[in-house]
Amino acid sequence: MKIHISGRGVGVGAPLRRRVELKVAKMDRLLPKITEARVVLGLERYRHLAEVTLQTKGATLHAEGSAGDFQAALDLAVDNLAQQVRRRKDRIRARKPRLSRRPPAAGVAGELAAEPPPASGDATGDAEVVIRRLDAKPMSVDEAIEQMRLRRDGLLVFLNARSRVVNVLHRRSDGQLELVQPTGA
Repeated sequence: MKIHISGRGVGVGAPLRRRVELKVAKMDRLLPKITEARVVLGLERYRHLAEVTLQTKGATLHAEGSAGDFQAALDLAVDNLAQQVRRRKDRIRARKPRLSRRPPAAGVAGELAAEPPPASGDATGDAEVVIRRLDAKPMSVDEAIEQMRLRRDGLLVFLNARSRVVNVLHRRSDGQLELVQPTGA
């Protein structure tokens, strides 16, 4: 993080410069993505002013403080910035989580992707058709049987690793597993 310290009509001595650097370093703990900090100290009649601007990755935060001396003015400005950072973090935490833009991972075999049923009166007649799209993960028949034991819906679509053909493993009403393999080309 770069720290720029300047004085408007006033000289900035070494002790004041060290105090500014310490205060801004404390801000780095609250908001670790600070790229640049600009501190301007000024004197207007009897008021000592401190303007602190923090440049971060996502925003620019600015605060001003005025008091009887530069240390107190700097403390006020830094406290104001700390409040801004806390409010910003609270707003970020309170946001609704965004849905992933990527398609669901194929880590679990047979993940469901629900699709609304087509309008009635199609070529299928008056019967309503529910379409389920399933990912076909390559695995052996033994692996598919193991996966089927973990599933509750009784249906597993997988790509047979040996034959490279889509197979379906179905749990019948009597509890037996049924393997459906396509025939022909």
